[in-house]
Amino acid sequence: MRKLIAKYKELSFREKIILKTGIGLCFSAALAVGKFVIGLLTDYSLCGIAVYTFAILLAKYQCLCGMRRGEEKSYGRHIRIFVFLFVGGLLYTAFMSRLFFIERENTAYSTDYVILLALISFCELGFALAGLLRRRDAGHYERGLRIINLNISLIAMLTTQMMILDYTGTSGMDIVNAYTGMAVGVFTALCAVYILLAPKITVIGRERNVFLLRDEKKNKLISMQFSAAEITLCRSFVYGAYVYRAVIKNRKIDGKIERTASLWKRMPLILKIICCVLSEILLFVWLFGRVVFWCRSLFLPERLERKMNRNGFVRTEDPD
Repeated sequence: MRKLIAKYKELSFREKIILKTGIGLCFSAALAVGKFVIGLLTDYSLCGIAVYTFAILLAKYQCLCGMRRGEEKSYGRHIRIFVFLFVGGLLYTAFMSRLFFIERENTAYSTDYVILLALISFCELGFALAGLLRRRDAGHYERGLRIINLNISLIAMLTTQMMILDYTGTSGMDIVNAYTGMAVGVFTALCAVYILLAPKITVIGRERNVFLLRDEKKNKLISMQFSAAEITLCRSFVYGAYVYRAVIKNRKIDGKIERTASLWKRMPLILKIICCVLSEILLFVWLFGRVVFWCRSLFLPERLERKMNRNGFVRTEDPD
């Protein structure tokens, strides 16, 4: 056991993610199979949920394969991830929309049955949250895993909600389940579209940008007499800023787009505790602002290139 622990500590961050994802994927697949079998025996609704889960796990498996093979720029694999996730979202949307057209009777589930389903859902939720809380984004596949884990956690919570409402005999909740389920399905489909477009609209994988000064008369942006330069591309006091930091050598500007620390990371511990206490008030405000900041940070390499072109620089693919 000590040798295994020591060997695990020697792994790189990416290798640890691959190992954890592989283990979590096996457990999630086993839970999905269990849910499908239970659905065949008792409630066909669980079969539909299991099919959606299988589609998401296939997308997750593609992310895992891409990480293991180092295929960050494999557009074909991104298309496969998109297809599995998008189809899963459409299937779940259609599956939950049926509640608008049928009238289900509350099923008299036994306590043991509900506990078993709750245990399965909480296990799925636990594995999903464990992957979701990894804050370090090393590439597109790692970020794709976090997005997929978010969708798995949503479906796990929704499954638990449906079972509890049926068990307690709460009437008239099919419409609530339908709207909630359709929202989850549409959100999953939108996440699939984002994963497909992310390599072309986000900074990851395109951090390094090299430019040559061709027209010195147009340059009003960077003083070439210094050895370094910094250009702010997107600024936010709360969420940090995206900054292009570069080294100047002769007429060449060689640098990377980096993100500065957010307010949360700069905050002292006492303020973090206060924010946690007020989380119910601040959470939705923070989320709304985060979405706005995310929209502002799209296409940063293209925006940087346009700004540099206006000042007499041209992009070069030759870093030397």
